[in-house]
Amino acid sequence: MPGKKAVLIGCNYPGTNAALRGCINDVWGMKEILITYYGFTDADLTILIDTDKSYLQPTGKNIKAKITEMVSAAQDGDVLFLHFSGHGTQIPSADGDEKDGKDEAICPTDMNLICDDDLRVLLKPLETKPGVKFTFIADCCHSGTLLDHESVQISGPKSGAPPPPAIDMGALAGFLGALGQPDGRDLKNRALPFSELCGMLSQLLGGVPVDARTVRSSMGTIFGADSSAKIQQFIGMYQALTAGTKGAAAGGAGGILQMLCACLAPPADQNGPSGTPANAQSGPGAHYAAPAAAGNLAEPDLKVNYTPGAKPPANEQLGADVGILITGCQSNETSADACPSGNPDKAHGALSNAIQTVIKQQQQQSPGQPITYRNLVIAVREMLTKTGFAQNPCLECSNKNADTPFIVC
Repeated sequence: MPGKKAVLIGCNYPGTNAALRGCINDVWGMKEILITYYGFTDADLTILIDTDKSYLQPTGKNIKAKITEMVSAAQDGDVLFLHFSGHGTQIPSADGDEKDGKDEAICPTDMNLICDDDLRVLLKPLETKPGVKFTFIADCCHSGTLLDHESVQISGPKSGAPPPPAIDMGALAGFLGALGQPDGRDLKNRALPFSELCGMLSQLLGGVPVDARTVRSSMGTIFGADSSAKIQQFIGMYQALTAGTKGAAAGGAGGILQMLCACLAPPADQNGPSGTPANAQSGPGAHYAAPAAAGNLAEPDLKVNYTPGAKPPANEQLGADVGILITGCQSNETSADACPSGNPDKAHGALSNAIQTVIKQQQQQSPGQPITYRNLVIAVREMLTKTGFAQNPCLECSNKNADTPFIVC
């Protein structure tokens, strides 16, 4: 029987200058939706939150580990779901190869950033599992292109397909009750400014200044083997270049997948109620890093000997049908963390809460009937516009996947 697995991540960054208020509430809301409408059980869910030490903490290391475990265990027909609620950020690209000159990343609670290429490495094994459906909701800023896919042009429902659910006054009233009226809500955005990121890294380094020139080396110093694959690549090339060994630079880049997957086992005190420690013993890294002579897969052809910060060639990006991404907003907008004025305990992400509200509305109007990704994003955009939010979530996937049912196969 096809399986279901979900990893739900909420980062409120308590006690820091980056603190948010609604990300943990987003996790509980998404958990309710998955169990109530999509057949998930508690055992199918892995929850990482940073406001309760009894749960697995959403560090960069633990997040990568749990994604690896989910992907490696998936079998044909399985449904995988990843939800991240927290800050997104951008770090200057070393050579400006990105269209915007920067690398997009999500911000774990420890600021051990997970860049788009990290996700590419972790999700690449899904190309060999075409029957697995993977959905990623990124309720943060700077979440576009995290899966390398193009945005689907949202101009209306597919011709001949059922329309999106009607957004009635009851749904709007419930949404406004949760997030506040336009003139009576407190807002934060889920974009971590680069200057703020540098300040937090500087604190971790005991006050050593961090700027665009030193941000990658600083993260390498702080997180070492647990850091982003892009950071490790940069550090390896930097060390080789400073030693004057160009050959070592070329060779050092080739083991990036090994370096990434080697960092996936968290310390024992980071194990939460989900039971087993986060590790990559059965994940793609364990197989890919092993010698082919041992009977395991050789390291896949994921060449990374391009300049740090650059996008990989098109043929090395994720296949068009691998994964479906719903982003918090367009590139020139911000994703909102909102609550009724003076009531921070009721904060939510505007995207996450809108998705949950639309799904509930859909199930009230057409019980048991699925909603497509396209229609979900159309309805979410309508709800956000009608309630005064200046963000337009995007759908990034193949056109074929855009008109398949949300989450389910």
